[in-house]
Amino acid sequence: MGDGIPVTGIARNPRNIPTNSTAQFVQLDASDTAALARLVNKNTLLVHCTRPEILTTLIARKPDMSRLIALGSTRIYTRFPDDKCARLTAMSHAIWMSEIPTTLLHPTMIYGAPGLNNIERVVQMARVSPIIPLPDNGKSLIQPVLASDVVKAIRACIDAHSSIGKTIVVPGKSPITYRRFIELCIEYSGETCRVVSIPISLLSLLAPMTHLLPGVPIITQHEVRRLLEHKDFSTEDLVSLNIEPASIEDGLKKLVFEGKPKDDI
Repeated sequence: MGDGIPVTGIARNPRNIPTNSTAQFVQLDASDTAALARLVNKNTLLVHCTRPEILTTLIARKPDMSRLIALGSTRIYTRFPDDKCARLTAMSHAIWMSEIPTTLLHPTMIYGAPGLNNIERVVQMARVSPIIPLPDNGKSLIQPVLASDVVKAIRACIDAHSSIGKTIVVPGKSPITYRRFIELCIEYSGETCRVVSIPISLLSLLAPMTHLLPGVPIITQHEVRRLLEHKDFSTEDLVSLNIEPASIEDGLKKLVFEGKPKDDI
């Protein structure tokens, strides 16, 4: 954690997991919840950042642990639920039905860490297309959060025992329209591309074709519908943890190197 707290990282491979005198690594596929349950004990504080169904299954095994900090997603609040939303809901239900002292964090769209492709999808589209279409002129609000701010929230909750039993939303500093978000991604990537407004019905017809176009990110119907949905949230919970999240502008600047986004966006 950078402040001397002993940490054991659990993953299928050690890529992007630094180790030192207080940070160890255990190679394990977390979907093997029986093996995972054997790793924890009554003194374990488990920070869960992987797929929600893994935690749901682990909790069903009634593991002995002192505390749990679980990472969910604000996808759970969507008006257009999909399979991921169902799995998040099941995880949340399992958490609050268990007796494990838990803090549940729901971040918004996370960017700025290895393995995340939220911004990279936009940049990839800008590289292969002269336009990026959005419904309703991209007026819907989003509030992306920098990965390092999510880590700060996790770290703060470790110390803040008052967070136990709470669900905390972890958004970026302030909302931004989807159009402005796309334009900023294009600007900071150094690409040249325009955002154009098209009817939602036409975008719904075009979305399935992304499966057939090489180099174009695949867009699902669920994603198209969510483009019309406001995804803005209060930062009140983060303020109570003494965290001031970065704005999308400052966050993107941190990811830019020599005029191009880093590979880990």
